[in-house]
Amino acid sequence: MTSILIVDDHPIVRDGLEVLLSSEKDFTIHGAVASAEEALALCGKKGPPDVVVTDVHMPGGMTGLELLARMRKSYPSARVILLAGMPLKSEVDEAKSNGAAGYMPKSSKRGVLSAAIRRVAADPSAFVEEGYVQPKTILSAREAEILRYMAMGKTREEIAIILGIGFETVRTHTKNLMTKLEATNSAGAVSRAYELGLLRA
Repeated sequence: MTSILIVDDHPIVRDGLEVLLSSEKDFTIHGAVASAEEALALCGKKGPPDVVVTDVHMPGGMTGLELLARMRKSYPSARVILLAGMPLKSEVDEAKSNGAAGYMPKSSKRGVLSAAIRRVAADPSAFVEEGYVQPKTILSAREAEILRYMAMGKTREEIAIILGIGFETVRTHTKNLMTKLEATNSAGAVSRAYELGLLRA
């Protein structure tokens, strides 16, 4: 049996992965937690799993890449597969160079993820990946600045005061950056920016 630890801050994704993977006869769920910190704590209590399947971007705490580094140091036998909402070439390279077992999109089909887990569990030298994209989004310096304040929870009025610019200017830049990020509101824009690596926790 291959033991799997699932790490994702979104309950729906985490629960979905647990249901999906626990249905495989040769898999057992070591745990399903919401953060890298919880994952490390669980490993400290129960020992490491065979495979860790973790989200890359988990705002507010340690990222999946940081968890990878900690796992490699403390539990080198555990294989780590990173999942990304928006797979990026730069992260594929970083994951591979830092000893990850794989880097895959969250949109991967059930059979693909299960096969990837079996492969890395059986072959310590394996690295699995299923494509990536280059971000098309290029924010202007002002848009990026406004986005950072949005991520801090600042309103458009507050951002205008902080930056010393007009409210209409902030609104225009916000509209432009949301278009580029394919988001319909500020929360969606911030979430998308984390996925693209434009914001870091």
